[in-house]
Amino acid sequence: MKNVIIMGRPRSGKSTLATMLADRYNYQIIRTDAIRNSFRDVFPEMNIKAHTAIKSEKFQKFVKHFFDYSVKSARNNNFKFVLEGCEITPKDCKDLYANENLIYVLAQKDITPEEMASNIRKYDTAKDWTTKMTYEELLSYCEASINKAIKIEKECKELGLAFYDTSKNRKNVLEKIIEDININS
Repeated sequence: MKNVIIMGRPRSGKSTLATMLADRYNYQIIRTDAIRNSFRDVFPEMNIKAHTAIKSEKFQKFVKHFFDYSVKSARNNNFKFVLEGCEITPKDCKDLYANENLIYVLAQKDITPEEMASNIRKYDTAKDWTTKMTYEELLSYCEASINKAIKIEKECKELGLAFYDTSKNRKNVLEKIIEDININS
């Protein structure tokens, strides 16, 4: 199987898909939010946060190097990796990872802000950052996220990247992606 890159909007199913791949096919997961949070804690002067990592060339280079080093180090063990996160643009994702990897972009766009907020609340766990938001804050976040998802879908079409809307029937959408990975690996 090939290594897989999963990027997209927060709360779109990236971690769920990565976990499914790990459980079914023994993929090793690299989570960019863990790398981002490590940067934030160890090097606060770099200002690597949830909304700044995507714009940091140094952060992007580090994640790419970490991914490549992980893949190279594990070649003899037949490990495959899934890199998942929202800290990269579709263009950077294609530029950095298109060779020898499968790329999937996830977001929720065909949904109202109210439906999205309701879904988020339904599946919130104590560790999710959205649990701390008021309903009004969450609704505002959802509206902005849907608008960004529409732009990301357009960018993906221009770049020839696979975009998946996880607004409805998320489980079926994720299963379709896994089918695609099986076919293209």
